[in-house]
Amino acid sequence: MVTSHGRTFLLLAVVLLLLGLVTGYTELLIIGAACALVGLVAFVWLLFRPQLMAERDIRPNRVVEGTLAQAVLTVSNRSRRRSPPMVVLEHFGEAVVPVTVPSLGRGASHTRPYSLPTERRGVFQVGPMTVSRSDPFQVVQAGQAQRSTETLWVHPATHDVAPFPNGRNRDLEGPTSGEAPQGGIAFHTLRPYVVGDDLRLIHWKSSARTGDLMVRHNVDTFQPRSLILLDVNAAVHTEDGFEQAVRVVASLLTASIRNNFPVRLRTTAGLVLGSETGSRLDRVLDQLAALELVPEATLASLSRRVGSERGGFSLAVVTGQASAKDLAVIGPLRSRFQNITIARLGVDGRSSVYELPGAVLINASTSTEFAQAWNRRIRR
Repeated sequence: MVTSHGRTFLLLAVVLLLLGLVTGYTELLIIGAACALVGLVAFVWLLFRPQLMAERDIRPNRVVEGTLAQAVLTVSNRSRRRSPPMVVLEHFGEAVVPVTVPSLGRGASHTRPYSLPTERRGVFQVGPMTVSRSDPFQVVQAGQAQRSTETLWVHPATHDVAPFPNGRNRDLEGPTSGEAPQGGIAFHTLRPYVVGDDLRLIHWKSSARTGDLMVRHNVDTFQPRSLILLDVNAAVHTEDGFEQAVRVVASLLTASIRNNFPVRLRTTAGLVLGSETGSRLDRVLDQLAALELVPEATLASLSRRVGSERGGFSLAVVTGQASAKDLAVIGPLRSRFQNITIARLGVDGRSSVYELPGAVLINASTSTEFAQAWNRRIRR
């Protein structure tokens, strides 16, 4: 591919040759011919393509938005001659990150770290990369594609918030599913043995009958169950307001999972995740990194589904600039949860807390304001 510099250079050669022919000036013909010869040499130069190998390693591949994510690029020259200086164009999502590499001798390698942009939350494909090289006069340019790709997860930022208020499950016999945390004394079911299980839990009669080791699956029925509903309806969020809402959800999930409290997240778009579904914290944050706004994904349909399921102790509804009419659909859930908090993010003005019948409303413009209001309320 001819560069912009090369197009100017070759155009100059044509103009000088024409002027030399028209005016009969030998000097113009000589200069024009020299420019044309440089262009020919540049094309011949790129015909001898060096054998280059580029490898990339992302360290780490999961980061929090705004923190450092670094890729390490190693370029090796496997040809028999020295390679020219080059630029590696690394594709990062929809952006391109240029990385300069010096001239490499036969069999030489060059390693260079470079930073990846992590200003916004998301799941980004890093690569493929293009090794771009040019002639010494920068007249033409050619690229050699390296098709390897990796994934970088940029998790939402979290705040130090208190976990959901403690409560007790009303059903002293325990839940009817295996979603409760293990480690209690309430028997739930038998399951196959896995490495690391307590040998004292082996059920020998069932093991002899099935031919496989079976263990008693005990659960803790006294852990508080919490549910988070995230409104991803595009109609109630600004772009920044939605990012604040995702940070609030990430903070609440992180606090509960790290304290071994069963918690579940439901979005109005149908996503379900959390410690109750067996998801580890890093996998939960991976899913939050990929969240996007969805048109017409309203709270109304989600509240109907939640109303038909088993209740719990705490419910948090995280939304944007939802109206009173939008929030009215939460009313029927008050009888199923002992503690309900509604968080409206992206609301202009100072944060405020309102005591409503059967619920608490927190208005906040940022996730930081919400975290402060939440902690004051929980820890008072």
